[in-house]
Amino acid sequence: ETGRLALYLLGLRATCLPPEQGSKGFLVTWLKYYLEKDWTGSLQLGHPHTNYYQYGLGVLALCVHGKRVPEKVIRRLLAAQHHSRLRHGGSAVDMEAVAALAFTCLERRHLVRGRLGTELRKAVQRTRKSMAQAQGMDGVIGNIYSTPWAVQVFLATGTCQTDTAYSRAVAALLQPLEAFGTAGTIGPVLPALHGRSYLDIASMECREE
Repeated sequence: ETGRLALYLLGLRATCLPPEQGSKGFLVTWLKYYLEKDWTGSLQLGHPHTNYYQYGLGVLALCVHGKRVPEKVIRRLLAAQHHSRLRHGGSAVDMEAVAALAFTCLERRHLVRGRLGTELRKAVQRTRKSMAQAQGMDGVIGNIYSTPWAVQVFLATGTCQTDTAYSRAVAALLQPLEAFGTAGTIGPVLPALHGRSYLDIASMECREE
């Protein structure tokens, strides 16, 4: 539920579709609840019940909507990234990229302070470097479905003009466009090919017609 609700909230913001009166706050509250529920019992598991991809999406969605995220939630993601535990339950590149986008959003929107902000910046730098190193000869980073997430990280961190890994990754995405045939796969690739990341949703101006 965490990832699905996070994507729904991101979609609402991206389309400038106003939710029904009072429902936005209700959905945000539920997302915060799911983030905590997802971690229940994690002292034994050492990871969310779902995976870090969904957990990171939850943090990103809250940030895009300008909501403060409890520091303990942020530090769970940060610790997982620092100790290379983001591989649980899916592609490591996907999870690292979503976490990096969430960290960048939190810092850019001034939703974290002091030392934590510095730690997040360093974590994003590590992620960007590891993605460039993981890039294959064909330009793919991880696999074809994780590559759009990596592209979004380069865009969000402003390194797309200086890092050759970015242009190679974009070129790789243009080859098998038919592979992105579902809502889940096309979601991250469309903004990436238009030179945008999910962080751009936060600064969109929605005007009433």
